[in-house]
Amino acid sequence: MSKGLLISMAAGGLLASLVAMPVSSLHAQAKPAVKPAVKADTNAKQVRADLKQDVREDKDFIRELASDNLLEIRLGELAQRKATDPAAKQYGQRMVTDHTKANRDLLNVASKGGMTFTPGLGDKHEQKIDRLQKVDKKGFDRAYATMMIESHNDDVSYLENEGRSAHSAPVRNYASRTLPMFREHLNQAKRLAIKVGADTTGAANAAHASIKK
Repeated sequence: MSKGLLISMAAGGLLASLVAMPVSSLHAQAKPAVKPAVKADTNAKQVRADLKQDVREDKDFIRELASDNLLEIRLGELAQRKATDPAAKQYGQRMVTDHTKANRDLLNVASKGGMTFTPGLGDKHEQKIDRLQKVDKKGFDRAYATMMIESHNDDVSYLENEGRSAHSAPVRNYASRTLPMFREHLNQAKRLAIKVGADTTGAANAAHASIKK
């Protein structure tokens, strides 16, 4: 038997076996398995679940900072109504603008982490608002500047300590992004205090000086 005939027979046998092979087997050989994609999707879902869990573990920090932002907004609105020095009014307007944006960003971080809530004021925040509302117009600018130093000192410390140790990366990133704003507000409050003749140390009791009896 010639070599050419043997090659022809072998090729014919291979062709016959391919024709006889089920289509599904051919497809199985031609296409990669889909399991890796399914596994990747499962892993992505797990990552999202872990992220939400981490954010929820930071819920106390998120709620407290949201309240702090809301306090600055309310006090800024009060300053726009009662302040006599244009610099104090301008500072109050900036507090409203900046802290409204800061709270919007914070709520967005919380929402992506599976948290939905409406920011509210705690007792200590309500007391500060009540305290400043009772200050007469003559002493308001000094009391407001002093309170802004006091509150922003607290906010900066809170962000530096609690923000950096937050469980979730989005919350830590938010704290890192927002900290420079709080520091700048603190510096501006000190400059305002100098301008209106207020205490620049932010002593907690300084704002009581002009409160009506």
